[in-house]
Amino acid sequence: MRLLPFRRSGVSLIEALVALAVMAFGMLSLVGVQATLRLNSDLAKQRTEAIRIATEELENLRLFTTLNPVNGQAVASWSEIATRSVAAYVQAGNVGNTSYRVERTVVTDPTALINLKTVSVKVLWTDRTNVAQSISAQTVLTGFEPGLSALLSIPSSRSAINLVQNRDGSIPSEAVNLNDGGDGHSAFKPLASSTVVWRFNNVTGAIDQRCIGVAAAQAAITAADLAGAVCQFINARLLAGVVQFDLTAAPNPETPAGPTTLPLSSNTPLVFVNDQYLASRQGAAAECFSNSPATAAAAATPNSKGYAITYYCLVYPGASSGWGGQLNLVLASAFPNNDPLPGNLLSSAYKSCRYSTSSSGNTDNADHPTTYCVDARLSSAVPCSGQRVASNLTNQNFLVIAAAQTCPAPVPAANAVNYKTFVHQSFL
Repeated sequence: MRLLPFRRSGVSLIEALVALAVMAFGMLSLVGVQATLRLNSDLAKQRTEAIRIATEELENLRLFTTLNPVNGQAVASWSEIATRSVAAYVQAGNVGNTSYRVERTVVTDPTALINLKTVSVKVLWTDRTNVAQSISAQTVLTGFEPGLSALLSIPSSRSAINLVQNRDGSIPSEAVNLNDGGDGHSAFKPLASSTVVWRFNNVTGAIDQRCIGVAAAQAAITAADLAGAVCQFINARLLAGVVQFDLTAAPNPETPAGPTTLPLSSNTPLVFVNDQYLASRQGAAAECFSNSPATAAAAATPNSKGYAITYYCLVYPGASSGWGGQLNLVLASAFPNNDPLPGNLLSSAYKSCRYSTSSSGNTDNADHPTTYCVDARLSSAVPCSGQRVASNLTNQNFLVIAAAQTCPAPVPAANAVNYKTFVHQSFL
């Protein structure tokens, strides 16, 4: 038999070169895609940072605490919010691969019935390819006294619109989130010089713990501080507001003029009258604190809220129905250091007016009525509308004026925010 010759098979050199060429073109395409992805990622990072800068600029403007400038105040007042440009915005930690320019434009409408400023913020930068990029954001700010701007009350429902910093909106903004798991809690010291701390439930807004012996400053309070203090589990609610002062001949409810801040009683700055539910709270009385001035000199100088005192009360709602009664101020007969009141006047020379958005003295509890509902059947005390208080109440604000003056109406009358006041209490 004749054997056929063995034939070898394989890849020729030309075929190998063609395969390498195809692979080379593919690799070049991948390099191009990688470069494009890197460029787009870089641009997305820059755009995100620009949005953060614009948002931060607007949020800083919303933090104004006074209408007019105050010496030494870090936050801009309402009157200082104006057009400006920052040529080279420095990012936190000086990170990033580009520089930004921030242009803020502020427009005031002189024909508006209320003080309005339209603020536009534009952030500009140049990307890696030397192309100009920019983003814009806008907001509208109203020029009302921050201490009174929330007179329209905070809704009592636990909806998303009522959450601030991911917690109940009635919890004081100064409270420190303890990050202790579960529902989460926040700690609040109602008076800086005191060692008393109230612990809030972040979801419900209720005060569920009262602690004594916390020496840490408000901003530095931790869960460990409360663990090392003497604490009692309770079921209480917050009552808070601002007391303004205008002892002039023509008191202005929108921008009270002082000319001084009177001291509230250091032991009982506020008192609950006709409170029928003390027994149901097993003898637990309300606890109130206020940042009253210590001297006549301190009282004659406006603070970040003008001539004002902030007060906070811990109130026990009772077993089921809540609390009720009239909330009255208690003026001291002199300053804590024994400085006399202005003009050596007694507290009987003044009266308190109640800020309220209602058209009469009887209104819902959140609107600051004459008397919080003390009986659901209205069978005793004075008539009121609404039910007894079982939730937090904030913005229960007062204006103290001279006894000879009349509680003022809104100024001007067409103002969109209702600065209406009612006679509440006479210090006789």
